[in-house]
Amino acid sequence: MTQGSGPRSMRYSIDEVLAGMLASITRNEFTDDVARLGAVFKTLSAKHSLLAPFAAVGGGADFSAVLKDALQKLVNKEFIHHEQGRYTLTPKGRASCVSSKRMLFKATDVGQLESTARDFEEQLAV
Repeated sequence: MTQGSGPRSMRYSIDEVLAGMLASITRNEFTDDVARLGAVFKTLSAKHSLLAPFAAVGGGADFSAVLKDALQKLVNKEFIHHEQGRYTLTPKGRASCVSSKRMLFKATDVGQLESTARDFEEQLAV
């Protein structure tokens, strides 16, 4: 777990959970439509308890602002690159996300991150 500001669950910050999930996705690009991503994360948070901080901070209604802030943190760290229409996971970002996932998360949480990543990709494919 990192120390610092920003929304946190009992164990992990939102950007840590997002990075852990991104470590498990198979694609390197995903939409930058924050409203769509917010809807996807709202659905995912109902199924995956590790995403509960999104629901808590987002007030259970709109996840877009919380997600946008978490994505911007990953852009600032150069884990992802934002360009018109999409976010792209950088090679440095994938390596950092994988390393963080291995170091920060317990085995049960890693399994949940991987399941969340699969559901994330399925939701975006629709």
